[in-house]
Amino acid sequence: MPSPVELSIFRTLAYFDYFKYPLTSFEIWKWLLEPGQATSLAQVIDALETSAWVKAKVFTYQGFYGLGPVDDWVADRHLRFLDASRKYHKVSKAIKLYRHLPGVEGVAVCNSLAWYQTKDTSDIDLFVISEPGQVWSVRMLTTAPAILTRQRPGESQTDPVCLSFFCAASAMNLESLKIGPSDPYLAYWSYSLVPVHDRSGWLANFRASNEWLKTVLPNAYEVRRAHRFTHRKGWRLPGLRALEKFAKRLQLKRFPKRIHAMMNVDTRVVVNDNILKFHDEDGRAEIALSLQDKLSRV
Repeated sequence: MPSPVELSIFRTLAYFDYFKYPLTSFEIWKWLLEPGQATSLAQVIDALETSAWVKAKVFTYQGFYGLGPVDDWVADRHLRFLDASRKYHKVSKAIKLYRHLPGVEGVAVCNSLAWYQTKDTSDIDLFVISEPGQVWSVRMLTTAPAILTRQRPGESQTDPVCLSFFCAASAMNLESLKIGPSDPYLAYWSYSLVPVHDRSGWLANFRASNEWLKTVLPNAYEVRRAHRFTHRKGWRLPGLRALEKFAKRLQLKRFPKRIHAMMNVDTRVVVNDNILKFHDEDGRAEIALSLQDKLSRV
């Protein structure tokens, strides 16, 4: 039988196997999934180097580990890193506008771009934090530039900007959005957020509001960006709270039929005055099933 450390390593690599994303030994330790006990980096490295059980199941290439063709994945990871780096320049330009909009407290890069795992056609996915009571107006104001310049998914073939998740600063506990008792994707998504605008310390509040993450990823920590890469306080247009009711009515009328049909049925599409989440093509259930299938074979 594998030891708890060996099983934790396999569980972690099994999760990332879905994305064909190889990990270094340090990354395996950092992203160790539900180890159930304190695990040091030294223990992880020792298991990777000496465990016959691990070596029988894990491939390695140039310091990266995975359950599949790691050499191909490493080459792909390098190429996608270059594409993601280019995308971050576009993000920086967008944030120079967003940080001046009323009600915008913070913005973070999320999904594949947060992992530097993109290609030309990949979306630039952003998670937006609004002042309490202004989530509808913030969504309207931040999406307007993408609409006017036709930069949204389906309109732009290169680097489309996807604004599909908005959250009020007073409602940042995301535990209620889990698809079930176990939702590894949501945990990894939460810890991989890359802050690019933080007006009033929303990232620290986000961590404090989601203590449940520590039981899933006890070694993980938030992405730390150099100060020069994170836009902070500056001048901002005056708030327009009177715009909130109008923004809500307008957007509810313009939602596609598919979104109306999925609203608040489950956690894929959540629409209320605190959270606007439009992940109609949510792959979390498939990812969780893929992980369970791999673990069941151990």
